[in-house]
Amino acid sequence: MLDAKTRWHIRPLDQRAKALADAFRVSELTAQLLCNRGFEEVEDARVFLHTDESILHDPFSLAGMEESVRRIQRAVAGNEKIVVFGDYDVDGVSSTVLMCETLEKLGARYDWYVPNRFTEGYGPNSAAFQKIQEDGCTLVITVDTGIAAIESINAAQNNGLDVIVTDHHEPPPVLPGACAIINPKQADCPYPFKELAGVGIVGKLAHALLEELPEDGLDLIALGTISDLVPLVDENRFFAKSGLRELNQLNRPGVEALKEISGIKGPLFRKRRWALGLDRG
Repeated sequence: MLDAKTRWHIRPLDQRAKALADAFRVSELTAQLLCNRGFEEVEDARVFLHTDESILHDPFSLAGMEESVRRIQRAVAGNEKIVVFGDYDVDGVSSTVLMCETLEKLGARYDWYVPNRFTEGYGPNSAAFQKIQEDGCTLVITVDTGIAAIESINAAQNNGLDVIVTDHHEPPPVLPGACAIINPKQADCPYPFKELAGVGIVGKLAHALLEELPEDGLDLIALGTISDLVPLVDENRFFAKSGLRELNQLNRPGVEALKEISGIKGPLFRKRRWALGLDRG
């Protein structure tokens, strides 16, 4: 058996950890873990441990949000056909469902399209856009995809098919010529949190369109956020925490089916002393 060459170096307990232990009535080990992860001040640790809706940022501070809302509202008012163009991973599917549910609430005429993983590959493609347009669609909303689909989106726009891109992947140097782009990572976006999952961005768009947080969609936001492995800090932490509780309501047949396949009985999430050893949150 080979001896490991790596060695653990345990940081000694410092005064900041002791202050956190006193403030939150947790063990000194838990407090030291918080310090090690960058939550050294009491207020920073409080926000992290007890995240609530106050952490949410204004959806209209996302670049492209105002243009997107205006275009969707015009499509709804004109009874235009809207197609949600999604992706086949968990973030993409949950984003597609949340966007469709939002359009349903608005009274829109809509449909959805998820490309075939094996025959179409990832992201928007010109053949799919052509078929969508032939079926009477005048507006496409991409979710969790589209930021790099320059050729297909430019061609669609030139052919009279408007495209709104919502995506969270790294933008290329040249962006597609969509009628609007919502991506907090694009260079001109002042949004303070850059690590939303695709479904988190759709949640912000839904918030802007509905003028309230879509609480009945928090389960979908949690599924996509957790599955896409984005950092569970800031808004993502609120989405995960709140959405896990919503999943206990089990109003979705798909979630029931996944639970059955996974052999899960009872609630998916319980309030307990776990993770950081806290009673609350």
